[in-house]
Amino acid sequence: MGINWQCFKHLFKKPFTERFPFKPIEPHERSRGRILFKSKICIGCRSCERNCPPEAITFFEKGKLTYDHAKCCYCGLCVDVCPVNAIEFLTEFDYANTNPKKMLNKVIKGKPKK
Repeated sequence: MGINWQCFKHLFKKPFTERFPFKPIEPHERSRGRILFKSKICIGCRSCERNCPPEAITFFEKGKLTYDHAKCCYCGLCVDVCPVNAIEFLTEFDYANTNPKKMLNKVIKGKPKK
């Protein structure tokens, strides 16, 4: 009787969830969204690659790297260890895709190439 009553009681209430993506969500200013790599100020220390737990960052040379969105766990270690702040979090979080190749972001000379 208890479970049926709970179902019946919530049948006529509004849902608790938001209507995303139809109703856009404003992320918090300190939210961890997509990572932005600024290749022009990168000094090539490779600390971002060494400290990335899921190995989402592959460094080639100064200012050239590959960042895989699908592997990233958004822990923020790469952002924290960068001595010149060449990596930062953006508040953009809605970039889901069904094609894994589109999740790979190659950054060469400051411009993301897909």
